[in-house]
Amino acid sequence: MAPHYRGREHEPLGPAQVFRSAIEETGCLNFKEGLSAIKRGEGHGSITARDQRQVLGSANIDDDCKKIKRDSNANRWDYVLGYDCSNEAVAFFVEVHGAGSHNVGEMEKKLDWLKEFLERQSNEALRRLKREYHWVRHGRFNIPRHVPQYKRLEYLRSRRRLNGPVEHLELS
Repeated sequence: MAPHYRGREHEPLGPAQVFRSAIEETGCLNFKEGLSAIKRGEGHGSITARDQRQVLGSANIDDDCKKIKRDSNANRWDYVLGYDCSNEAVAFFVEVHGAGSHNVGEMEKKLDWLKEFLERQSNEALRRLKREYHWVRHGRFNIPRHVPQYKRLEYLRSRRRLNGPVEHLELS
């Protein structure tokens, strides 16, 4: 990934500035300090950071994109959280969702929407960040191995880089 620069001196931006700038350049996402974009009852407490000082900020993709006409009825992703991993801004895209067999198709639609969202021209800086996709479950895991949805989940994990569903996500 090419380094981001500021000013005439061509000083590289730090991870915090890189992440914040990527959020602001979208034109639709609202940067929040720390993990404050995470709603109570929707991942608050299930998503933590190993080192709070490494958290670069967050945005509530779902709420912020409701205002965009083409996204208002879409299966939108929940959050993007920035974390400084070895002096590099990493975007953790996190969806908090039930983890039953009937939810696998919904998660695939949400992941499709997110990938399309990232391909938009205004989201280029966000797309350039190293990124991870995470499913944090609320409730219990109920996707038995013998159902077709379990095979679909395995496909999402292996081919589409989806992590989870997990009960707790610790950024690190």
